[in-house]
Amino acid sequence: MSTKASVELYLCAFHLGKWEADESVEDAYHRALNITAAQFRGSRNDDNGAMQEKHADAIHRMYEAAGVNLKTTTEAEKASLRIRLIDEARKGGMRFPA
Repeated sequence: MSTKASVELYLCAFHLGKWEADESVEDAYHRALNITAAQFRGSRNDDNGAMQEKHADAIHRMYEAAGVNLKTTTEAEKASLRIRLIDEARKGGMRFPA
């Protein structure tokens, strides 16, 4: 898993981890994946496939909560929902990586 923060990481932190403006995105992301900071650090050091699976599962849960099945939806529908999720996060005060 890349150490560079992705837009999906931020979206998971906001929508699943219930990110608040007074906390770090990383803390909310850990909550979204239901892991501790130590587990996150350890899995990054081990390049653990389990972390990639947790991240993929979180993305699926986020999209399903928004009413989209990633297995059956079109790319246009995915793109539209992604833009909506980003807009909602921005309205909530989240700033995305460049």
